[in-house]
Amino acid sequence: MRGRVDQPHGGAQREAAEEQREDSDGGEFGGGSGLQRMKTLTFTLILALACGKAKISNADKPLSVAGEKTYAMAGKIVGRDASENSLTIDHDAIPGFMEAMTMDYIVRGAKVDALPPNGAAITATLHVTGDKGIWITGLRAGDAAHRPPQSPAARPPAASR
Repeated sequence: MRGRVDQPHGGAQREAAEEQREDSDGGEFGGGSGLQRMKTLTFTLILALACGKAKISNADKPLSVAGEKTYAMAGKIVGRDASENSLTIDHDAIPGFMEAMTMDYIVRGAKVDALPPNGAAITATLHVTGDKGIWITGLRAGDAAHRPPQSPAARPPAASR
C-alpha cells in the first residue's frame, strides 16, 4: 500500500521541480541558458551592424578626448572622401610633431561636402592621441601664408600725401 501512496506524491514532486527549472531559465520563450542568450545578443548586434544603424559617422564623433595633444595646421585641400568623412591635405610642417607632407585626415564636427573646395588654403586644429588616432577639427578656409601674392595692379592704391 505504501508504494501506491508514494507514487502519485513522487510524480507531483517531479512536476514541481520541472516547473521550477523552467521558471529559473526563462521558460519556453525566455531564452534558456546563458549561451543561448549570448547567441541571440551576438546575432542582434551583427544584424544591426550589417544594416548600418550602429555605425557612427566620423563627423559625429567627439571633437576632443582626454589625453590628446593639439597642434595648429595650415595647408591646402587636395582631395576628399565623403564616405569616410576625410580630407587629403598638403600641409606645412607642424612644429613639434611632423614634417610637411600630404596626408589623409579624418574630419570631426563637419561634413567634408560642406567644407571649402579642393585647392583651397585652410587652417585647422590637429588632434593626436596614442590610442584613438589622429583627426582634425575647426577647419577654416584661408590663411595669409597660403594665399597667392597679389599683383601690384590688384593692390589698393597707397594714400597720397
